[in-house]
Amino acid sequence: MGKAITVRGKSVEQAVETALDILCLDLSDVHIHVNKTAESSGFTGASRFAEVTVTPVRYNAPTTDLLISESGQAGVRITGGRVEVHEASANVLPSIEAGTGVLVIVNGEKIDGRRKISESDIVHIRTIDELTRAQLSITVREQGALALLTVSPGKKVTRTVKDSGYEHNLTVVAEEIHEIVNDCSQQMIREACAQLGISAPLDKRVLWEACETVVPYEAIIARGIFPKPGLDGDVEVQIDVDGITLADEGKVNYREQASMQLVQDGQLVAAVLPPIPGQSGEDVFGNEIMAEDGQTAAIRLGKNVTKTGNHIFANCSGNLVLERTDNVIFIDIADSLEMDEVNFASGNIHFDGDVTVKGSVSQGCLLEVTGAVEIGGEVSKAEVYAGKSVHVAGHVSSSTIEVGQQQSADAKYAVELETLLPILNKLGAFIQDIGALREVELSTLDGQDLKKLFRIGFGDKYSSFQEQLQTFAQRREPIATDPDWNELQTILYSIFVNTMNPGVKDGLEFLDLISKAQQLAVSHLPKETVTSSRLRMPYAVNSTLNCAGTIEIIGNGLAQCKVHAQLDLLAEGVCRGGELVADRHVSIRECGSKRGGQTIVRTKEAGSIVIGIAHAGTVLIVGDQSYHLSETLIGVTAKLQNGVLTVR
Repeated sequence: MGKAITVRGKSVEQAVETALDILCLDLSDVHIHVNKTAESSGFTGASRFAEVTVTPVRYNAPTTDLLISESGQAGVRITGGRVEVHEASANVLPSIEAGTGVLVIVNGEKIDGRRKISESDIVHIRTIDELTRAQLSITVREQGALALLTVSPGKKVTRTVKDSGYEHNLTVVAEEIHEIVNDCSQQMIREACAQLGISAPLDKRVLWEACETVVPYEAIIARGIFPKPGLDGDVEVQIDVDGITLADEGKVNYREQASMQLVQDGQLVAAVLPPIPGQSGEDVFGNEIMAEDGQTAAIRLGKNVTKTGNHIFANCSGNLVLERTDNVIFIDIADSLEMDEVNFASGNIHFDGDVTVKGSVSQGCLLEVTGAVEIGGEVSKAEVYAGKSVHVAGHVSSSTIEVGQQQSADAKYAVELETLLPILNKLGAFIQDIGALREVELSTLDGQDLKKLFRIGFGDKYSSFQEQLQTFAQRREPIATDPDWNELQTILYSIFVNTMNPGVKDGLEFLDLISKAQQLAVSHLPKETVTSSRLRMPYAVNSTLNCAGTIEIIGNGLAQCKVHAQLDLLAEGVCRGGELVADRHVSIRECGSKRGGQTIVRTKEAGSIVIGIAHAGTVLIVGDQSYHLSETLIGVTAKLQNGVLTVR
């Protein structure tokens, strides 16, 4: 073989012709290898020239001459890459045609299509090998923050002529061997990135994988710095509704996990959070990528809230309402509350205002409000406390309802503390006596010494006192206003229950604690109740009903209930069993039972009792005088006349 040359052209054919002109050879005198065909580049997007390598070939005369087959069979065949022709007759000549990847050269001329040949023709066959180089492209995305590298491996096709038997019309077929070729180099990728102006560091792992891959490959070759968008302004709720108590020790009363957020007048309910600006980034070319800044929160205030600076305060007690719609935050305090049910899902309800319950109050639940209560369903094994009035549309069973006697949260603390104060005062006097006996100052008696003295002073009763004090320490009133209660509870719990914490430093600090507890109790003890309240329901069984005003039973009546109205008790139905008390007047349509059983009806000295039908076993009490009915009477009136109980 002679020296090979590599030539480019707009097509493979044009490149081959140029090479033959340079070498001054015919097509039959060279071997042709196609390095790349003419096609578009995936990276630059421009057209690419075809490239061929042409090598001169020196042939020996015997191998280029046509040989007549010894078999004597007519036709043309290929054996060992050599063409053999055997004419059947001068009028019937065989033909030959080049298949894919094959050149057929007859008498020094490349043929196109099918051609008849004779034994005198000189026929050569050349195969065309192909090489497709790997393609690479780089795409910049995400505002220039990412550079994506795509590599498609190339392909090498090596062909050899396939032998054939004698055929009258022969198509030369080449056997092909396909091989994946990836001639992409790291330097090629770096140069391509440099041409685009990418200045960000290139991923070395991606460089290595792209040059080694034998399948289509795609990965991020360079990264910029993504911009960080700012955060919009918002509103942060400031109230705490976790419901966990001091001595729960990790336990939670789930009935106190109310879904509502109840607040007091003047309480800080929310804080306005300012927007946070964004942080700009940098693309793979080194240019800045601007970031969007957060927007100021659009806040619309309701009628019961006030905004001072970046803080929002409640103008009244009620339920916090916070709604987010169309990028607007609405905040309001509802001074009345409407709900479907009071059950395990809603939790216990403590509300400063009026409450309407469309459905029922379920077992084990507590409804405690300072205003009026409307209950559309039943009350079953529950507790209802209201400051003004209660109207129950359904039946009441095994429940407690109190109206008008509602104590404030602080008053409840004060009432319970008042039962502890006598004991605390005795303990104060006790340690003073000890100090006098020992002739030492109370400041020398430290907290741990006091704990020992208290145990000695109580003796066997110390455990019962601990239980009583622990009940007070565990009390959690959701709407209490005085923060001193929590501090007092914590200190007393530490002194008498918690063995690790002394609670107070010395005896003087303990006496000061007693003085503060007395002042706290006096300032919050409940005031006299108002008797304008009203309790109204159709029927109650096995329940306790108390009202500072009037109790009305408008349905079937009462069964085995304990009832006390500070004004009047008015019952249109039948009242059987229990104790029915009204301080001013009792009016019952029917009382007691035909089968006997005691029913007590009581009023004060100035009060009166009127019963339509009073069965035997009914006990009438006015003041301190009583009368037992031994038989059923109709139209019974009982009151004191000149200090004597008169029953008519």
